[in-house]
Amino acid sequence: MNGLLQDLRFTARALAKKPGFTAVVVLTLALGIGAGTAIFSVMNAVVLQPLPFRDPDRIVHIYESYPKGSRYHRGSEQSFISVRPGSFHDWAEQSRSLASVSAYSWKTMMITGGQSVEVVAGHEVTPEFFQTLGVEAQLGRTFVPEDYRDARSVILSYDLWRRRYAGDPAIAGKKISLDNAEYTVVGVMPRGFYPTRLEPPRFWLPLVFDPQTKMSRVRWGLTVFARMKDGVSLEQVQSEFDTISDNLSTAYSEHYDNMCAVVAPASEYLYSQFERLFLLLIAAVGLLLLIACANVASLLLARGSERSREFALRAAIGAARGRLVRQLLTESVLLASAAGVLGVILAVAGIRPLLALLPAASRIPRLDSVELSLPVLAFTSGVALITGVLFGLAPALRLSRPDLNDALKQAGRGNSEGARARRWTDGLVAIEVALALVLLVAATSLVRGFRQLVSSDPGFRADKVLALNMIVPAHHYGAFRNGEANPPRARLYTELERRVSEIPGVASATLTALLPLRHGPNPWGMHIEGKPAPPANAGEYGGAARTNKTGLYNHGSISIERVTPGFLDTFGIPLRRGRFFTRQDSADRPMVTVINESCAKLFGGEDPIGKTIIIDMTSYFPRMTVVGVVADSKMNAVDRSPYPTVYWAMDQMPSSNAWIAVRTKGEPSSVAATVQAVVSQVDRDLALTEVHTMPTVMSDSLWRPRFAAVLIAVFAAIAAVLTGAGIYAVFSYIVSRRTQEMGVRVALGASRGQIVRLVLVSVLRVTAIGIGIGIAGALLMGPVLASQFGTLRSNDAASIAAVAAAVVAIAVLASLRPAMRATAVDPLAALRQE
Repeated sequence: MNGLLQDLRFTARALAKKPGFTAVVVLTLALGIGAGTAIFSVMNAVVLQPLPFRDPDRIVHIYESYPKGSRYHRGSEQSFISVRPGSFHDWAEQSRSLASVSAYSWKTMMITGGQSVEVVAGHEVTPEFFQTLGVEAQLGRTFVPEDYRDARSVILSYDLWRRRYAGDPAIAGKKISLDNAEYTVVGVMPRGFYPTRLEPPRFWLPLVFDPQTKMSRVRWGLTVFARMKDGVSLEQVQSEFDTISDNLSTAYSEHYDNMCAVVAPASEYLYSQFERLFLLLIAAVGLLLLIACANVASLLLARGSERSREFALRAAIGAARGRLVRQLLTESVLLASAAGVLGVILAVAGIRPLLALLPAASRIPRLDSVELSLPVLAFTSGVALITGVLFGLAPALRLSRPDLNDALKQAGRGNSEGARARRWTDGLVAIEVALALVLLVAATSLVRGFRQLVSSDPGFRADKVLALNMIVPAHHYGAFRNGEANPPRARLYTELERRVSEIPGVASATLTALLPLRHGPNPWGMHIEGKPAPPANAGEYGGAARTNKTGLYNHGSISIERVTPGFLDTFGIPLRRGRFFTRQDSADRPMVTVINESCAKLFGGEDPIGKTIIIDMTSYFPRMTVVGVVADSKMNAVDRSPYPTVYWAMDQMPSSNAWIAVRTKGEPSSVAATVQAVVSQVDRDLALTEVHTMPTVMSDSLWRPRFAAVLIAVFAAIAAVLTGAGIYAVFSYIVSRRTQEMGVRVALGASRGQIVRLVLVSVLRVTAIGIGIGIAGALLMGPVLASQFGTLRSNDAASIAAVAAAVVAIAVLASLRPAMRATAVDPLAALRQE
């Protein structure tokens, strides 16, 4: 301990004598540590923190899927299909591996009373819900059996309680108004409590099944969570549910043909969709930090050459190699510790701008809990310690074994740089160049891919379109049942489309169940009447060569869009053949449909107009005639190919709620207030919860590639600066140590051009080695980036060539000044020293 304290005092005095060198090293490392700390802070809050439940690793999510044998794969983008009440109750009754099974469904309600009306989304939950998750109310209580008999109890979220009710500690027992009905508040849940992939719920209500819906195998909408019994593994639960699925297929073949239950860890269901993005960013920060380490290590090695005589004398008088290594590592760890402190300060300053890059549409959970917590500080401390060892190890190994004769001879001849020391510094500079090239290639590929996405044609016109999300109260228009006609809603949507279209400045208007780019595909099977069974592996969206118990072949996978007649005009989608919906396509007329071009390909070259299709929705099978074909459009995501799509007329099958989309003749936002007024005139209880322009929606839909491109571009720019600064600093130092050699060369007749060429050749040789290693790394990285963002081309040769040329330019520019300085050496002074 005394020796360590002595080393610390000696190191502190030595670094204080070199304030410029110390500042450069600390700032270089702090940039990497700060970036890593900021990214890890977000990842820790979103992905790594355990779920706010008791024993969260025992909680699983169970959903229905097809075909049989489906399994959840970590990090997959697969859709989670909701569950039918009959399935939920059968699972709960037949399972022996689960301690409890619970479910919730989404419900949107209006809070009335007070100074304003507010539309909030919440959950209706089964009696076992809070028991399954193992969470108690922060204030009051959770639901008890009596609440399910009355069904007029409500639990508030922490956020709603604090925001609307000012954190009233006596809120339990008070009445609030939801959808113009009185509910009694029985409790408030803790902050951050929510089991959902979407926005956090603001309230919880008892979910009461009537006799018709309790065992329904037609109506969907439940999300199921369960708690595994102690000692039971996920694999055992999945095996049991395979058996239960087989039993249901036998008992209810028309509803469960080729379907199964899939069991997934609750944590992965909730947060795994963001895990890959943050892992990519952490990897990029790791490369940046390694570049900083190589930069500092090469600086320490170059600086260490002037200390070779010091270490030679220490070794000569008996200092062991371990003692010298400890001295050098103490110095590097002290530098890294100072960089860690500065890095934390930079991270605190950078977290808010980092979160500002994320739009509300990203729906990343728990961003409000991002902070420099103890785990984050432990991460920073660990990174600083590892960084100190990494960049200090090479100088320690190199300088702790001095050649006494060589060191003393070099000292007597002016300390010219030794060949062995140059090999060490050259190697570190090459590593730095290689890492910088990999990071620059990644940034270039991401930026190019993002620009291609922004400029790509989505198949519809987003300009001058305003979108408003409308909530339709069930107490006015009847309970919504998927697949069932609802004339009150159909009449409402027809009236709204007409009234909004008549607003001055509006070119056209439509209502759609799902807004383009705000939802993913919801795949269902499609049977084409009269068409034989499709071949196996019939293309990307082709169906399997099978027939279910209803006798329907699955000829392809399609997604469903419910729209009103003004949809094509509003979004500028061309009609290719046939016609689109009209007001005559009402609920009392035969069902018709319009399909897109990708769906038309599933007809095998036949004209789809006039053909009859049946949608296999596993529980009901709507039959409709194709009357038109429209152009493909990327309704789900700009970075994905158009999905085979079937359009339904809202008049024949309206949705529970709807988006109002308006194409304007001028600025879209100029008619927002008028549209809201018209909606209120039609029905004052209709609530508009979101108002966006479609260009904003499109921009928000690209948040992932934009977020990754911006951050990695920033990291790459820092890496380029560090690499250039490293090359400049190292070769400036090397040239200064080779002053005598350069002077002798000039005295023997070397021209200035030859001296400049000598330095540039040394730099370019090292750079070329680094570029070769970096290209290999970039080629390996290409498929990883392509898997993250489907629009990127793997192994983009153009990006690699452009980055390699840029790295060469950086190296040349960074070495020009040291090269010119070498030509200014006085040959006579060098000869006298020699």
